[in-house]
Amino acid sequence: MQTEVQGDQGRRILPRVFYGWYIVSAGMGIHLWISIVWIYGMQVFFTPIVDTFGWSRAAVSGAFGLQRLEGSVVAPVEGFLIDRIGPRKMIMAGSFITGLGLISLSFLSTIWMFYLSVLLVSLGVSAASGTPRNWAIVQWFRRLRGRALGIGASGAVASGPMLFIVVWLVETLGWRASFLVLGIATWFILIPLGLVFRSRPREYGLLPDGDPPDEAASETALGSVPSRGRLAEVQESESLTVIQALKTPAFWTLSMIFGAQTMGVSGLMVHLIPYLQTIGFSTAEAASVLAFFTVLSVFGRLGGGWIMDYVDPRFVLAGLLGCLAAGFILLANITAYWQVVPFALLYGTAFGGMLPARSLLVSNYFGTQNFGALQGLTRSVTVVAGVVSPVLLGLVFDLTESYVLAFYILTVVAAAAIPLALMARPPKMPVQTT
Repeated sequence: MQTEVQGDQGRRILPRVFYGWYIVSAGMGIHLWISIVWIYGMQVFFTPIVDTFGWSRAAVSGAFGLQRLEGSVVAPVEGFLIDRIGPRKMIMAGSFITGLGLISLSFLSTIWMFYLSVLLVSLGVSAASGTPRNWAIVQWFRRLRGRALGIGASGAVASGPMLFIVVWLVETLGWRASFLVLGIATWFILIPLGLVFRSRPREYGLLPDGDPPDEAASETALGSVPSRGRLAEVQESESLTVIQALKTPAFWTLSMIFGAQTMGVSGLMVHLIPYLQTIGFSTAEAASVLAFFTVLSVFGRLGGGWIMDYVDPRFVLAGLLGCLAAGFILLANITAYWQVVPFALLYGTAFGGMLPARSLLVSNYFGTQNFGALQGLTRSVTVVAGVVSPVLLGLVFDLTESYVLAFYILTVVAAAAIPLALMARPPKMPVQTT
C-alpha cells in the first residue's frame, strides 16, 4: 500500500511500509542464522572436536580468543569501508566467506587448520552480521533508532530453541558432515537476504524513520539519487570526525565498558555448554539453557532499545552490567536444573540489552556519518577482553577442573564497569560555522 505526501512541487507517492523495516527484517534473518550455526552452535561442536583430537580446552579456546584479535584488526577497516561503499557488498562478501569457513572446518585435521578456519568464519560473520547490519539501521532510523536496533537484534531470540538443528545434525551425521551442510546452507540463506540492504535513505529520496520529505527533499522515487534533504544535512553536521571522537573521554569510557561486557560474553559463548556438561547436564539439557537465555534475552533486546529512546542510556547501561554480574554469581552456584531459569533471565537481559545499546550509544554520542569506523574502533579497543576471556575460562578449568573461579573473576569485571557507565557523558558537538 502507498500514501500520498503533498509538497511544493506536487504530490509524491510513498510506500506505506517504510523501507527501513525491510532492512531490519533482513538483518534479523541474518542474525538468526549466524547465531544458530556459529555464535551458539559452535559450542555443540566444542566437546566432539576435543574428544576427536585430544586437544586441551585452553588450546581450543585460544582460537576463539584469536578471532577477537582478528576482529580488532579487521573491524576498523571494515567500518571505514562501510562508510564509503555501504552495507550490501560487505554483507554479500561476508556471507560467502562464512559459508566457506564452515565448510573448511569439515576437513579439519590439525590445530593450526582449526585456528585458520575459525578466523575465516569469524571474518565472514563480522562482515555479514556485525557492523554492516547495524550501520544500515542507524542510517535509516533516528527518532526510532533504539527500537529499530532492539528489534533488529531480536532475530537471534529464536536461535536457542532452534539449536536443536545443530544438535540433531551432529548426532546424526557427525560433526564433519554437519559443518559441510551448514556451510552450504549459509550461502543459500544469507546471500539473498544481503540483497535487501541499502545505504543511507537520502540516496533514495527518503528521510530516517519514514518521515515525510521536507520541501528541500527531492521528488525522485526509490532507486534514484536526489539532493540531500534538510534533516539529513542536520544529521551529518552533528557528527564528529573519527579524530574528534578519539579525543573525547566518552569514546574511551564506552570502550572500557564494552570491553567488560565483551569479556563476560566471549568466554561464555565458548564454554557455557562445556561447563554445564561438567556439572552433570546432558548435551540436550545444556543446549536447552542456551534456548532459555536467548529467548529471555528478548527483554533486553526489545526493552533495552525501547527504554533508551526515553531514559538516559547511562542508567540502562549500568542496570545491564548489574544483571550480568548477578548472572555470573548464579551460574557459579548452579546445583539443580531449575536454577538455570533465573540465570538465563539475568544473563539474557544483560546480553540482549547490550546489542542495541552499543550501536545506539556510538551513533547518539558521535553521530552517524562515521558510525562504521567508530563502531569498528570500539571493537578494536575491546580486543584484550575478547582474547583473554575464552582462554581464561579454559585455563582455569585445565588447572582446577572447575569453571567457578573464572566466573567470579568475570563477576568482578562486570561490577567494576557499573560506575564507568554512570560517568559516560556524551561529548559536546563542535560548533558549526557557515
